[in-house]
Amino acid sequence: MKKMSRDMKTVVIMIAVFAVIVLAYIVQDLYFSSSGKLETEYISLTSEKEVVSVNGFVVRDENRTDDAGSSTSVLYMQNQRTYIPTVTDSTSVAFGDTIAVSFASETQAQSYQKSLELQSKISYLQSIQDQESLSYVNVVALNSEIATAIHDYLELIDSNKLSSLEDAVRKVNYKITTKQIATGTQMNFSKLLRRYEKQLAALDIGSMKAIPVRSPYAGYFVSHVDGFESAFDFSALSSEPVTTEQVDDLLAGKAEKTDGAYGKIIGQHTWYLLCKMPQNRASVVKKGYYVTVSFPEKGLYDLPMRVQSVSNRADGDVAVVFKCTLMNEALSVLRKEKAEITVKTYDGFRISNDALVENDEGLTGVYVLSGKRVVFKPIKILYHADNHVMAAAAVYYKSNGEIDTEKTPDLPQLEAYDRVIVKGKNLYDGKVINTIS
Repeated sequence: MKKMSRDMKTVVIMIAVFAVIVLAYIVQDLYFSSSGKLETEYISLTSEKEVVSVNGFVVRDENRTDDAGSSTSVLYMQNQRTYIPTVTDSTSVAFGDTIAVSFASETQAQSYQKSLELQSKISYLQSIQDQESLSYVNVVALNSEIATAIHDYLELIDSNKLSSLEDAVRKVNYKITTKQIATGTQMNFSKLLRRYEKQLAALDIGSMKAIPVRSPYAGYFVSHVDGFESAFDFSALSSEPVTTEQVDDLLAGKAEKTDGAYGKIIGQHTWYLLCKMPQNRASVVKKGYYVTVSFPEKGLYDLPMRVQSVSNRADGDVAVVFKCTLMNEALSVLRKEKAEITVKTYDGFRISNDALVENDEGLTGVYVLSGKRVVFKPIKILYHADNHVMAAAAVYYKSNGEIDTEKTPDLPQLEAYDRVIVKGKNLYDGKVINTIS
């Protein structure tokens, strides 16, 4: 009995020791495998632009002067008459084209503008009322036309062509009204037409002596005059680089008075953006290169522009002149603007800085969660941003296109839709995660 007791004690002790060993192993495993609360993100191939933000000054062909040095590009009212432009901004005009009409008083000018609005409304209502054979209208096709008209309207808003919005709205209304009539809606605009016609007759436009104003030059008309038309010699930009001091002076300059100006004739569509860029960010901006330029505050993006000139370094900055040959209403009024110069576009994976790690061999990479296993994958950083990087799988190629096996790490390669670990504790390659948050 005593022997049995000793055997039992031995068994109990062995079980206790074994339990302690198992418990210690579990505790140790939990300690070393604990990764805290894991945070992960799925990555995919994307593109990102490297941009340089600048303050720029726009110069156009709008500083034509006479022998006395006075501006002849800016158009001024004469003989105390009031001028009303008859063409929209950025419209091309030839020498002698009518660009405005003048009136003896502001009251007459306002009446003339009111008459144009009424004539437009009358014409619009008549075009709807005079529609025939609406029962044969293809409603399916009309739905497509309505969608196109709405799309065109939204594009005008996006491109800041605000002067054309009224016509676009009328086109949308016209298409929708056509569908209503075609599907049986009864509409009668007789009372509204008579009211508009009565208002138009009361204005007595025929008694006004409207004098047509002819364009003195060929070019394109812009009604906005800001007083910086003569700030810089446009013709000099085609052959001479500007200096950083000149850019500073333009940005700090004050506008000249333009009292009595009703518009200007700009000689050509070509215009320039003058700005300063840090030397270390302008290394890829070379004369003759093309970049894209955006004006986010004006809703203008990715304009193709050619590098016209780059100055010598001055206090860490260079003066750069960009040339553009596009023109529309929104571009015609740019002057002192905040711009973003896209110096390079990167295609790769967007990875948070918090996910970047370095392994024992000094390779930069990320930990990827593959099932429950942590896998280290090396990366090649393409571009550093404030809180993330653009990166690619660490694959290096020889000049003949073959993979350089000596440079390329013999490790798993980063792929689209990998689950990258952004936050975790005690991570290492090959570790098994018991609990995934």
